[in-house]
Amino acid sequence: MLILPDGTLFVQILNFVVFWMLLNFFFIRPTQRKIDERLRHVARQYEEADASAAQSAAIMEQASGIVRDAARRAEALMREAAGRAAKETSAIEKDAVAQAATATENARATVAAERDRAQAAALPLIGELAREMVTKAMGPAEMARR
Repeated sequence: MLILPDGTLFVQILNFVVFWMLLNFFFIRPTQRKIDERLRHVARQYEEADASAAQSAAIMEQASGIVRDAARRAEALMREAAGRAAKETSAIEKDAVAQAATATENARATVAAERDRAQAAALPLIGELAREMVTKAMGPAEMARR
């Protein structure tokens, strides 16, 4: 079984080359193009995903900054409001103390005026009561002599 280079060998070689060219033209090259296209598409998807991840990280950092700024502003506003509330509370307390002092003074003045009026009204009664007591104790005749 020795291979003799006759015409059938050359026809078989030519047949193989033609078959290889047809196979390459109809199957291998289109498949290779599709594989390359798919690899490029996957690479683009990875690039877009990386870009989206970077953009997302930047947006998250920006959002964190906004939240931190808002928290600082809210804290400052709360401190300012607490200060104003303390001042208003102090002013209200001072006003209440002043009103209480005024009311106390008015009550004392009213009590003093009522006491003076009661004492003034009681003086004639006290004198009359004293005379009646002395009259009863000494008798009406003794009182008439004096």
